[in-house]
Amino acid sequence: MTEAIPLPMVAFCIGVIALMAGIVDRNSVAALYWSDATWFIMGSLMFATAFVKTGLDKRIAMMMFGNLKHPDIKWVTLIIILTVSPLTMFMSDHALAAMFLPIGIILYSGTVNVSGKDDPELAKILMMTIAMAGNLGGSLAPSGGARNLIMMGYTEDMFGISITFMQWVIYCAPFLLFLMPVTWVVLNWRFHPRQRNLANALTLVKTEVKKVRGGAWTWPERISVVIFLVTLFAWITENNLILKLTGIRFGIGVLAVMGGIAYVFAGVVNWRDYQTNIDWGVVWLYAGAIIFGRVLMQTGAAYWLARTVLRLTMPLGFGEGLGLLLSGSVIVGLITQLMADGPACAAVGPVTMAMAGITHPGTSMIPFMAMSTSIASSFAYCLIIGTPPNAIVYASGYLKAKDFLRTGVILWFTNMAGLMLLSATYWRWLGFSGLPNY
Repeated sequence: MTEAIPLPMVAFCIGVIALMAGIVDRNSVAALYWSDATWFIMGSLMFATAFVKTGLDKRIAMMMFGNLKHPDIKWVTLIIILTVSPLTMFMSDHALAAMFLPIGIILYSGTVNVSGKDDPELAKILMMTIAMAGNLGGSLAPSGGARNLIMMGYTEDMFGISITFMQWVIYCAPFLLFLMPVTWVVLNWRFHPRQRNLANALTLVKTEVKKVRGGAWTWPERISVVIFLVTLFAWITENNLILKLTGIRFGIGVLAVMGGIAYVFAGVVNWRDYQTNIDWGVVWLYAGAIIFGRVLMQTGAAYWLARTVLRLTMPLGFGEGLGLLLSGSVIVGLITQLMADGPACAAVGPVTMAMAGITHPGTSMIPFMAMSTSIASSFAYCLIIGTPPNAIVYASGYLKAKDFLRTGVILWFTNMAGLMLLSATYWRWLGFSGLPNY
């Protein structure tokens, strides 16, 4: 939190300290850094680099306003949420926030320049909409972030239970139908811009649309989309069709890196693009967080912490069933305000999974706890440091730290309640294949 040394260096220190303490040896420490989740982070950043270089990011971002007929701010924010949130299931949240931030700035500056009057509330609602939309969908599909692969890995390593790509989507994606309207209502309730008609600004945006869409799709844009769709298909079928055809369990992370390699072979990007445009410190940050979680698992510390938490929550009625899911989700939902979602899952995931294994061994509680832990880690609405989209929009200069609390606290409670509703109804109704209900 203090960043006394750079965060990627902290990631390396975790492995060094584990080695010096005798917890791991020199061979296993290297292997722990290169998990499937680490490969996935590298691959997703490669995809973002290819999209930005080809201009595909601008094409996606601009097209959504091309046919907007009602320029009121409430409809503009709705379009942003409906566009960004589903995309976060397949693209990194920070890449999407960076893509849409210029659009928000154009909408604000175009409006106030014509009127000649500043409207801070207008800037805030646009910036906050981009940030909150970027936080909604990433945990609802394995391709949305490393936290999902981390929890899938813990489930398989600790209990031998495998969650496929499509299973994760079937259980989690419907939650987006709750998150999007709630977020839209809260944002428009908490911010009250004086200038609600953005017609003048949308004229500027549509001019940019014509620049992007005026010509035919370029070959790099087309091949970028094709590679992405092929990779998406591979993610979905990785545990069934591809496994049957090849006899190899590639893992979603390896497939993501294969997509990154395909961009190089296709001539869309070169290694210099990856070298200069990818923040490799982020990769190592996730790798360090993952090794921390693995150490908790291997030493038994995760189970010790789980038993300690259960001793505290049992007398309160939160030590089993839906109460247990709530306890695990609240713990992760609070910690994720202080660190990124992936490291939060990597550090706390073994504990919440151990809580599920101790109380409801061999039941659907185990995969449900994995999914709820990942979803709760995306509730980083309250602080700037909680998630990259928050930090990116804050860097625009239009927001203050307290603006995140204006909406974040409310969304934290509403979405936590929504997660428990999803768990108690939809998940219980579906059950989990091969496992008895808890």
